[in-house]
Amino acid sequence: MSARSERNAWVLGTTAPALVFLAVIAYLPIAYAIALSFFKKTAFNPAMTWVGLDNYRYILEEPDLWRAFWRSLVFTLGAVGLQLVWGLVSALLLNRALRGLTVVRSLFVLPYLLPSIVVALVFQWLLSQEYGVVNQILMQTGVVTRPINFFGGLGTAMWSVIGMAGWQYGSFATLLILARLQAINPKLYEAARVSGAGPLRCFFDVTLPNLRTTLIVIALLRGIWMFNKFDSIWLVTHGGPLKATETLPIYAYRLAFEDFDFGLAAAACTVMFLVLLVGALVYFKLFDPTREIEVGR
Repeated sequence: MSARSERNAWVLGTTAPALVFLAVIAYLPIAYAIALSFFKKTAFNPAMTWVGLDNYRYILEEPDLWRAFWRSLVFTLGAVGLQLVWGLVSALLLNRALRGLTVVRSLFVLPYLLPSIVVALVFQWLLSQEYGVVNQILMQTGVVTRPINFFGGLGTAMWSVIGMAGWQYGSFATLLILARLQAINPKLYEAARVSGAGPLRCFFDVTLPNLRTTLIVIALLRGIWMFNKFDSIWLVTHGGPLKATETLPIYAYRLAFEDFDFGLAAAACTVMFLVLLVGALVYFKLFDPTREIEVGR
């Protein structure tokens, strides 16, 4: 056996177990879900009956699907935007040489480490209409005259879950932005200050251009995760009130486990997957995440 053949055999032998594991855990369930979307299968009639594109025709003509899609879009854009702002501000504050900064950084990372159920319970307590701390503060300071039903109001429920998601997952953005800030060459700031640039000008001319790629990558990753987010919303609102926070994942969940129509649910999940796939393709067409922008080259 030649050296090249031995090398290929070694590579195949070391990667094959991982590929098999990935195929069984990830790709086979995806393939099964896509295949199931072409069949009629319910909890009361578990036999799979071929229906072709009928499931897709039904859900694409269903107004609830499009309403859920727009809610998913609003939730994703709001949550990702809040996480980027929160991450950028907190990273700028943490990128300083201060005593006890290590402890402070650990506290900023804490929300990302908390389970979703813990975060949901904390926010339900904070924003409760009857005994919530936020409502008490707002009423005592005279901002409002009566308690706000944050998670139960048609006009406030979506913004409340967006705020909760932004607080919990903003730490992810903080970590990545802080790591990039610490990699910026200090000489760039020295050159900018010598040229007469103030702190604001240094931010727009040095800091922000160096963070561009990092911010784009964060937007892509968090956008995919937020679009698929189910547990955080379900734990606090169950998609209510009156479907005001029913996003695509919750819509698909109701089809599967309330209507017990697994074929329709699989079709809804496939549509959601295609939306994310198209979004990712557009992202890679417009941006090149592998290219790091360097200032002053």
